[in-house]
Amino acid sequence: MKEISFLHCADLHLDRPFSGAQSLPPDIHNFVKDSAHRSLHKLIDVALENSVDFVLFAGDLFDSSYRSLHSQMVLYRELQRLDKAGIRSFLSHGNHDALDGEWNAIDWPKSSYFFGPEVESVPFYRGNEKLADIHGFSYPRRHVSENMSTYFERMDDESYQIGMLHGNVEGNTDHASYAPFTLSDLIDKNFDYWALGHIHVRTILVENPPIVYPGNIQGAHRKEVGEKGCYIVSMDEGNITTTFHSTSDVTWQKETIDLSKIETIQDLLRICEERLHDETYSSGGHLVEFEFIGISTLHHHLLQDDVLDDLLQALQIGKEGELDGFVWPYKLSLHSQPSWDRNELRKQDGFLQDLLHVSDSYSTEDVTESIAPLYHHRRAKKAFPPIEDQSTVVEEAEELLLSYLVDDKGGRSS
Repeated sequence: MKEISFLHCADLHLDRPFSGAQSLPPDIHNFVKDSAHRSLHKLIDVALENSVDFVLFAGDLFDSSYRSLHSQMVLYRELQRLDKAGIRSFLSHGNHDALDGEWNAIDWPKSSYFFGPEVESVPFYRGNEKLADIHGFSYPRRHVSENMSTYFERMDDESYQIGMLHGNVEGNTDHASYAPFTLSDLIDKNFDYWALGHIHVRTILVENPPIVYPGNIQGAHRKEVGEKGCYIVSMDEGNITTTFHSTSDVTWQKETIDLSKIETIQDLLRICEERLHDETYSSGGHLVEFEFIGISTLHHHLLQDDVLDDLLQALQIGKEGELDGFVWPYKLSLHSQPSWDRNELRKQDGFLQDLLHVSDSYSTEDVTESIAPLYHHRRAKKAFPPIEDQSTVVEEAEELLLSYLVDDKGGRSS
């Protein structure tokens, strides 16, 4: 079989809100809100620069079935770029942008093929020679619980067989089980490549035949860390290579800092600043979360009111206008531990032992009952943000008390 190459991407999620952008400075907010559109433009640049034969879009082109005309036109213009270069595109809709929604229909470029609600096979020709069959389907509705891989069938042995499947691999409990399948389901089909979508983490599940999640093209919230992008796939007589290309216009990053060897807040500030000036952040836009870990005497200082907020604001000084290669620290997460040994404190007779016993006996229901009056008070409820995880309330209260009683010696100077 002759050599072919194609670009495999998935999960564009055009129209998806950029979570956390509301707290950004106006200039950076305006920059990141259209980052998915610029990432799509970069993706098409990659296809053109590599002169691929076709591009596969494996589901969730839009974030909703009620897609905006604006985002449809953004996609249309990019598909037109492929069309003018003689590059075909094959597209499917996933659970987010299922076919049962309502939208203003537009006429897509003739070289762009959108799969319908049933699995079908579309041949790809170069000249008069068929080189591949592209198999796929679009979600007719948001919830597809059936194993759709059963409907994929190899057409012949003379051309490449490529499956496009937007769904969840068995055993992955982090995502809803849409169009679920097992690896053996796909391997048994004897296809040459499986272009998957739905999971936003870049993963090659199997090397031969390649069964690949490219991830999404642009992270939209802090859990979608690192570079996002697509794969360029080359196939030639059974030899298949996959090469990742980054398309993310803005990347979410996490920097982990061990506090165990840091003695002062000033030293911590300096180390954070050094991380922000790392070569990693020399180009592109970056939103950085600092995670503090380790056992440290700094832990109880960072627990005090406004200390983390003050530290974050200090790190943000002077970075509001750096749009060409900006790096913006947006969050500090305290996952360090106090310098005392809780188990040793439990062995001591007296007040500390009693305090820890009471702390251990508190349940989530106790917390809910205790704080309920605050959230029902006409004025107080306006000042208190919702508590995302009530199981941490007792832990944080205990740490504050122990910081006061142990590290600060009950507020008395030594």
